[in-house]
Amino acid sequence: MSPSFSSPPPSPLLNRLSSSTPRAAGSSAHAFKAMPLKLASAANIIVRLRRTRAAAKAHHIASTSGDAPRTHPALAADGAVLPRRVPLEERVTFVCRDGVDGAKLLRGVRALLLQQAADIGANVLVDEQWQMTICGPRHRSDGSFKVHVDYYACGARSQTQRDPQQPVALENIKDVPGLMTIVSRSD
Repeated sequence: MSPSFSSPPPSPLLNRLSSSTPRAAGSSAHAFKAMPLKLASAANIIVRLRRTRAAAKAHHIASTSGDAPRTHPALAADGAVLPRRVPLEERVTFVCRDGVDGAKLLRGVRALLLQQAADIGANVLVDEQWQMTICGPRHRSDGSFKVHVDYYACGARSQTQRDPQQPVALENIKDVPGLMTIVSRSD
């Protein structure tokens, strides 16, 4: 005995979309008409989406160390650092309340990188670069800020210099004034 296959039942929406079916004069059901999408309305939708994205990004504060990696002047001298370098990267998201002190957050993330470097035998960080984005409290009722920190550096070994324990380009940091409380951290 072979199995018999039947087609699925017709969709109830087809009757609404079909204009060939007769309607009663007092019927409360309205026929749905396909609305053609015109070029002008499509352009208006795109413009509104761009404005919405721009307004959302207006509540973000971005700062960076610059376009190229930097090394502290004491470590940049010839012979101060051995040539072997190991690239390291750390991405951390903080939730802060009542303000954002970017220098403290960068120091903390840099300390994590320096610990990773020590685990592989390096004792200094060179070729450092960071990016920090502070997302404002627009959609959070508690007034907290979400801060994304991306820190890149190379672990190296130095026989003559100690690590300066400071992020590069601290002058580029943009903060939110207030007494910062770190609510959470996620790696």
